[in-house]
Amino acid sequence: MKSNVRSAGHRRGLCSGTVLLVAVFLLHLAAASAVAAGRPKPEGEVARGEAEKLEELDRRERDDQAPDSTAERRRSDDRPKVALVLGGGGAWGAAHIGVLEVLEENDIAVDMIAGTSAGAVAAAFYLDGYDTEGLSRQLSELSFLEVLRPSFGGLGFFRIDPVEEYFTERLDATQIEDLPVPLAITATDVDSGEAVTFTEGPLAKLLAASAAVPVVFDPMEYDGAMLADGGVVDNVPVFAAKELGADKVIAVNVGGSFSFEERPENRIQYANRIYNIMRKALYADYEVDVYINPDLTGISGTDFDEHAEITARGREAAEAALSKLKELRE
Repeated sequence: MKSNVRSAGHRRGLCSGTVLLVAVFLLHLAAASAVAAGRPKPEGEVARGEAEKLEELDRRERDDQAPDSTAERRRSDDRPKVALVLGGGGAWGAAHIGVLEVLEENDIAVDMIAGTSAGAVAAAFYLDGYDTEGLSRQLSELSFLEVLRPSFGGLGFFRIDPVEEYFTERLDATQIEDLPVPLAITATDVDSGEAVTFTEGPLAKLLAASAAVPVVFDPMEYDGAMLADGGVVDNVPVFAAKELGADKVIAVNVGGSFSFEERPENRIQYANRIYNIMRKALYADYEVDVYINPDLTGISGTDFDEHAEITARGREAAEAALSKLKELRE
């Protein structure tokens, strides 16, 4: 599967046959020089001197030619670190799939990902090995009967633990740090009212916490804290990417474009509408290098049946920003 995240591949430098030929040539050259000068060196000294030359030659060849060499790693360390930030937005999170497709097709690699709510979920599944087709399939097969279980006596309409179970059953990685690329998941600390970032810890549990929309779901209890949807504080967690060490940031905001064409018809739609109004009021002009904001007008944040159209709009927005995306790697 083609991936848009950086991998640590290993390639060979000079083949052993080439090294051997160079060694024979240098030994003959050294012997000829010694005879011509009339000052033959002791056998052991010649061997040591030529061994040092061979070692230095081999080091230079590997540094200059091998893609995974010291020289390449040095150049790689000097390259700006690029982060992808995926915002929350319920069903609108399907737009992230379209963005990932464009990044893949154009070989635009990222070094780290930060996400909240739907963005954190998309990132985790993607890094866990799901390709964009697999992500789309997960959305098409999503059954709310699996995750929406009434909460009796809780703080939300629905329990949060079935959401955690849903993720646990579908993800191979159990810890955030098990993923092949650094991932920062954000949530809201209900006690302090501030954003919290997790770069390690139980993956499924912290994904559920990051997506625990207040009132719709119970908050998640973890490590003595009460956690809710990360979008309550910051729906596009650029700050988390900076904490990971990003020099350049690609931000995808799927919750910044919606309309009021239709009134909510049930409690979930109503809660989602109010939640989006609050997020829009808190909207900030994010200081990033590439800002992708798909136009999702006319589609509800709870309309998962429209995932194909939402994905297409995400793709369209990413393609519009393609020239800027390519500049990040130049």
